[in-house]
Amino acid sequence: MKQKFLLAFSILTILSLSACGGAAPTLTAEEIAYTAVAQAWLAITQTQAVAPPTSTPVPPTTAPLFTDTVPAPTLEALPILPTSTAVVVASPTAQCNQIPVAEPKGALVTVEFKNESPGSANLAFGMNSPNDKGECFTYSFSIGKGDVVTSKVAAGCYWGYAWITADEPSVARSGGNIYCLTDTTKVYHITILEETIVSN
Repeated sequence: MKQKFLLAFSILTILSLSACGGAAPTLTAEEIAYTAVAQAWLAITQTQAVAPPTSTPVPPTTAPLFTDTVPAPTLEALPILPTSTAVVVASPTAQCNQIPVAEPKGALVTVEFKNESPGSANLAFGMNSPNDKGECFTYSFSIGKGDVVTSKVAAGCYWGYAWITADEPSVARSGGNIYCLTDTTKVYHITILEETIVSN
């Protein structure tokens, strides 16, 4: 029985081998090259998959630069004045927007500005009305905390407004007070406090 089974098995094996052609298929040189490349890429991919991550930066990509088609605004330079005067700032009346000049036509008075506020003060000190020469100036001063600045200004009546830069910024005003400085023989004293400007 065993012999019949072995004989049948051998015949079947021989028939199946002969049906397949009996020889292993051969690959062309081109197919071998493609297989080698595929195996190489597979090896690289598997190596990268198990490699620890690195901190190598990714190279930047080229992006188009922003170009601004709107021209930047230009600033006009303010006039340079002597140390006792400064640039004009806004004042209550349209006629009192003149830039202070080094040598005004009208009389001059001496004023001592003292900053007793908790910080630096940017003071606007403007004439309320024109003098007899038609001059109506607005002066500007930067005065450090505790500092005193002495200056010559055109004789006339003045208002004051100061921006205080401190830990808690504030604004000091003369309010409804107008200080008339007309005596050319005396020194006037203007004191800047945290919220008020007073004449002593």
